[in-house]
Amino acid sequence: MPLWLLLHRLLRRSVQRILRPGARRSLALWLAPVSWCASGSLAWGLLAAPAMLGAQQTVINAPSVDQTAKGRVFALHESQVRSWGDTSFWQTTQFVTYGVTKHVELAITAYNIGTPLKRVATLGVGWKGAADIPGLATQAPAWEPKVGAGQMVAIPLRGERLGVWSYLQTSVRLPVLRTRLMAGVSDGPPAMFGKATTHFMGSFEQPLAALPGALGHALHDITLLGEWWAGQHEFADFVPGFNWHRGKTVVIVGYKLANTPGTRGDGLVFEIGRTF
Repeated sequence: MPLWLLLHRLLRRSVQRILRPGARRSLALWLAPVSWCASGSLAWGLLAAPAMLGAQQTVINAPSVDQTAKGRVFALHESQVRSWGDTSFWQTTQFVTYGVTKHVELAITAYNIGTPLKRVATLGVGWKGAADIPGLATQAPAWEPKVGAGQMVAIPLRGERLGVWSYLQTSVRLPVLRTRLMAGVSDGPPAMFGKATTHFMGSFEQPLAALPGALGHALHDITLLGEWWAGQHEFADFVPGFNWHRGKTVVIVGYKLANTPGTRGDGLVFEIGRTF
């Protein structure tokens, strides 16, 4: 059994024993307003904070190998919207991360808060880490080979049992084109994915700054994105889109296409994040 999966199962069993149902509800009620207040401060930060270079903690929903800088805070709001056809929804996710070291950050996330009410609505508390792959990073620096991992304790706000989400990923950047490719494996509980599932996740990021001449210069703040979560679960979709990233602010726009056609889960995705 892989070491990361063993640690995942040990953590899941430990938190299920420690946090009995009453304690989980109390913790969720305490943490939910904290996550909302922290993400709500984003609007003020966009106006008041000075400019500086920021990282992008997710591609769209999939974890990125970028990290929050040590001592910095990153906050992001996401809205998923569908207002056409016979099915409409507005679901939001908010998360806040804090850079503990150069390679590790802590995170608190509220998933699927919106209308109509969803069975899978979760508060997550966890960590994410990423680093250069030893040996490869010095032998092929242009490829920027990295490895990342993370875990999140999923505290259900309704219905499901507490669980643990774990993932492991690797990433490289293609020389010249500067395309970043990510591939990983994710193992998550019903509290986050609607069912227990182990699945593939992958993404690409293509900076338009790689275009030649004046066009690349004019579009250097924009990156084309795409991510895919395999399987049939809450995150099972393909999301193409783009981000605009300047200084410490990132704006992401995409469109999610469910893996199963006809599930009426397709919709627009909008995210805005800021590093403080």
